[in-house]
Amino acid sequence: MASSLFKPKALGVDRHGDPPESPPVDQPLAPRQAKSLFVVLLILAIYTTIMSGLFFIIACLKPFYGDWIGRSGNLSASSASLLSALLAKTIELSYVTVCVAFLGQLLSRRALRHGSEGVSVADMTLRTWITQPGSLLMQWEVLRYSGWTILGVITLVVALVAMLYTTAAEALVSPDLVLGPVRHRVLQGNVSTEYSNPYYLENNCQTPITSAMDPVYWNSTCLAIELAGRAFHDFDQYIQDWAIQVQSGNDTSTSLVSRPKPYGQLYDNTTVTGHWIEIVNTTEVSSQYGRMVNNVTAAYPHAGLFAAARDPKNHIQQPVDLSGEGKYILQASVPVPAVNVLCAGLSTEDLKPMIYTEWPDHETFNASTWYADTLAVSTTNATVIDDLFGFDSDNQAPVFPIYPVAMNTIINPRVLNTTYLYLLGASPAGHNPPYVMCGLRGKQSGKCSVKYQVDSSGGVLSAICEDPSDALQYDRLSDPGMVEDEWDVNWKSVAWEWADSVTLGSGITGGDASIERMLMEMVPAFDNATNTSSLASNLPSTGEALAVMAGTTLLLGSQDSPFVPFWNYTNSTLDPPVVQIFNATLQSAGYASGRVTDWQQVFYVILAVVFVTNVVCLAFILLQLRGHLVTDFTEPPNLFALAVSSPDTSRLAGMAGEAPSGPRLRERWHVGVREESGHFFIRTRMEREAAMYSTARDVGDRDAVEVIVEEESS
Repeated sequence: MASSLFKPKALGVDRHGDPPESPPVDQPLAPRQAKSLFVVLLILAIYTTIMSGLFFIIACLKPFYGDWIGRSGNLSASSASLLSALLAKTIELSYVTVCVAFLGQLLSRRALRHGSEGVSVADMTLRTWITQPGSLLMQWEVLRYSGWTILGVITLVVALVAMLYTTAAEALVSPDLVLGPVRHRVLQGNVSTEYSNPYYLENNCQTPITSAMDPVYWNSTCLAIELAGRAFHDFDQYIQDWAIQVQSGNDTSTSLVSRPKPYGQLYDNTTVTGHWIEIVNTTEVSSQYGRMVNNVTAAYPHAGLFAAARDPKNHIQQPVDLSGEGKYILQASVPVPAVNVLCAGLSTEDLKPMIYTEWPDHETFNASTWYADTLAVSTTNATVIDDLFGFDSDNQAPVFPIYPVAMNTIINPRVLNTTYLYLLGASPAGHNPPYVMCGLRGKQSGKCSVKYQVDSSGGVLSAICEDPSDALQYDRLSDPGMVEDEWDVNWKSVAWEWADSVTLGSGITGGDASIERMLMEMVPAFDNATNTSSLASNLPSTGEALAVMAGTTLLLGSQDSPFVPFWNYTNSTLDPPVVQIFNATLQSAGYASGRVTDWQQVFYVILAVVFVTNVVCLAFILLQLRGHLVTDFTEPPNLFALAVSSPDTSRLAGMAGEAPSGPRLRERWHVGVREESGHFFIRTRMEREAAMYSTARDVGDRDAVEVIVEEESS
């Protein structure tokens, strides 16, 4: 019905003296911009939609890139971070461009379209909120009129997410160094010798002394120094830990499981933590045998895992591969070396059957040759501890030359057909029991797995034992039939070298060695009234101390040894070494996206909003614009040209070159065109309707007049 108003023959001159404007139709008569601009806008919209969607998916999936980022030859960490920041910035820029174009097309078409409410000055400033978010601080009045409209709220959201997008991408998408998932691995290690091979240890000891210089003892002397040095260092650290706890008032438990764990060190940069296994209640066993009984077993981690973790064939990324910031946690299902120390309190009479100089018709005792002689190393005499140590005709009791003086110890390594190394010591004067005899023996245990944690500062090698939740425990995963009571005779040979090097046998001459004195001061007391003995809460026991000192033999003995508890090769030493495999899990540091703290998860909203608004803008471009862009009258150059070609308006009367303010900011404006010249101009909605009403009335089109009146009333 209104179409008759817009017939060319019905148009004349309006009352302002200007040629009448050609009325807008459903397709605005505004100049269309070049197709190339639409293609560019479409490309930008597609790019920012795809890339913002990809960034959002990456942030949600949190992919772990492992060693693909950071390893030499792949994408370096700095390059990956720079690439992520660069892509985020291009997404942000293209997003702002598309949103500004979307807003400009929307407002321009509203200004041109017949029957629309037009646009206000406040609406025209919305684009600056996106391109210059800081302008919001200078446009409080504009914000008052447009900020609460639907389009204003949407623009505010777009401005906020565009401003924060690069930050959100940096937090959620940029690769950061994190610990990755725990993965099962089958690793391999080199094996050169059987467990605790004394000859291998001697021949591989590093020393400048050659066989030519010392043909007989060059290698054994080197091993003795290495054993003594490591043993004293580890024991010193162990008693220092005890001292710190006691001095701080934190007395330990009398239960072995809660007391300080065995300690060691490997290669000067790896801390070794053992574990107490096969725990025996000291009070109960002492009550059972009617004497002090101190029975402890310490398991140490398999030292061969150190070399296996660095074997290039296992492809484990070391901290140095990640600029010194890498780390990993390796847990292996391998047997672990263990030492058992069984000590019993004895009186003078109890010891008499085992003291050589107490025997009738004994030969002359020579302290200087006793350890070298094969005389009288064992006895079939019955003793009070036969049941405890299992002495019988096949497993004979040890023999010691004399009663040691107080605070001294004597050793007996020469009992045949036994895996024990025996030690006899005298307690401080007045202590009960007055003497203590200990038997030490070594084995490999399947009750543990080995955990190796490595970072740039070094490593921690530890044994995890008798843990019901440990699926990698060796006798649970790799060898369920492993026997625990197979004690190793080779270890006894290494232990003799160790005991001699740390002067545990100097009591044969009353040497008063410091280590002997300290060990004897740690003998648990026996209470005759209750017939029990218990561990002291402020002092390690002799058994614990000996186990820690002997730990160095376990670490040295397991280096280059098999990852199984047996030896199935003809020779005791292999050159070149053979390869053995073992089960393990590996959790290594690598680069991943989306690993953030809780508060940073708010940035997911930013990525999601950007992606959704990109989809909306792309849909608008494809479904509404359909290849046709009208001139964006909100762009400053176009708006300037439009204002210059527009007639004066009474709606801005009284303004001397100032920007509209107050209610004038919400005045609605339309864009019209002069038919003869094709010039576009802007006028208020009220002026436009008045002109159209006058024209329709002059030509007598009553239907058009009624339509205009209805529009004004609406």
